[in-house]
Amino acid sequence: MKHTFILSILLIAGVCFSEIHAQVKQVSIIDDLETFVPGEGIIQISSDPKIMELIGVLSPEVSVSTVDYLKANGFRIQVVMSNNPRTARKEVDNKGNIIKETFPDVAIYKGYKAPNWKLLVGDFLTKSDADAFKEKMLKSIPELGKEMYIVTDKINIPVQ
Repeated sequence: MKHTFILSILLIAGVCFSEIHAQVKQVSIIDDLETFVPGEGIIQISSDPKIMELIGVLSPEVSVSTVDYLKANGFRIQVVMSNNPRTARKEVDNKGNIIKETFPDVAIYKGYKAPNWKLLVGDFLTKSDADAFKEKMLKSIPELGKEMYIVTDKINIPVQ
């Protein structure tokens, strides 16, 4: 009877410990890389299990990217749209660098959709916000003024 009581206590303690241990999942960098993030690509890593042991786990103190984005309809400022095959990409890069130097916190989107290269700036929910920033850009970089237009686009809204 005494042995049965001790055995049952040990069994209960073992079950409780295993559940607590199961709830504290250790995440390796591979697990973090393979985690699906909306708006990003999918990563799959195939490796020998021994490599996984060598890599280790993420420390709780290590901050992994916590900024997520929601896609929404909004506005951006189109600074450049060119289809000149010789100069378009260089023009987009140069003007993008000028804007980034002047406004380091603003998002810049460079892209190509045949046959045009585009440079878009900002993520604005309202047209009036985009217009206000456009005026600010005109004052700081007047040489861009003749080409800037406000366009509708899918924008990124950071989620905290």
